[in-house]
Amino acid sequence: MPVAHGANPALDPDGFDLRMVPSAINWIFLSSLQILPPITSQIVTLAPLPTMKRFKDEGTTGNATPLPFSAMLVGGVIWCMYGRLTDDMTIMIPNVTTILFGIYYLVTFSRYRHPKTSLLLHVLGAIFVIVSVVSATFVLPHEDAVDMIGEVGSIQQVVMYSGPLMVIKTVIRDRNTSAMNAWFTVATFLSCSVWTLYGAAVTHDIYLWGPNVVGLFAAAVQLFLFLKYGLPPPPHVKEADIIEGVPLKTVATE
Repeated sequence: MPVAHGANPALDPDGFDLRMVPSAINWIFLSSLQILPPITSQIVTLAPLPTMKRFKDEGTTGNATPLPFSAMLVGGVIWCMYGRLTDDMTIMIPNVTTILFGIYYLVTFSRYRHPKTSLLLHVLGAIFVIVSVVSATFVLPHEDAVDMIGEVGSIQQVVMYSGPLMVIKTVIRDRNTSAMNAWFTVATFLSCSVWTLYGAAVTHDIYLWGPNVVGLFAAAVQLFLFLKYGLPPPPHVKEADIIEGVPLKTVATE
């Protein structure tokens, strides 16, 4: 349709400037990326709560590893310090909750710890990293502190998100996913997705998007195992009553 003389082709019939649409969409996208990462971080932080309940109900941690919980506590401290140094409240604020729940998870794990599971090295390692990071924040020059804590934080993220993969051999051997946390896996997948976008599109910070790409891969592997072997059986179902990951009661009724 020909444009009338003097008319602006960028305006619709009501006078709205169509050139503003891409800018508006971009603004909404970037704004959402400043809101969603803290929310998904809280989901990840709260995801182990059902596992804590299972530990209490069963009176033992079984084959579970304390690594995700010690890494969560360490990560909370690291990223709080990183957020402080970079003046990024999107990073700093949600990690305060992570610190508090990380302590709770470790205390609960210690109380119901399986006799064959060692917790001492995890606690000592966590203390060492925390003291080092906090000291670096106040002692090193600003840029050096940002780089150091960013690098340590990247390693911590990879360790925390890959921790559950340590039990892959057990899961495959037993054809049972009771040593993994389904909610934590789903929450990790969601959180890594939005933090990858935040680091790549908002802050352009490899210390943010880099380790979260690895976390996405680790979560995808765990999701595959849940799809293959199913969710863990209820606490009252014994291992002897399971055939290839399916409770006998379920098999009998099929």
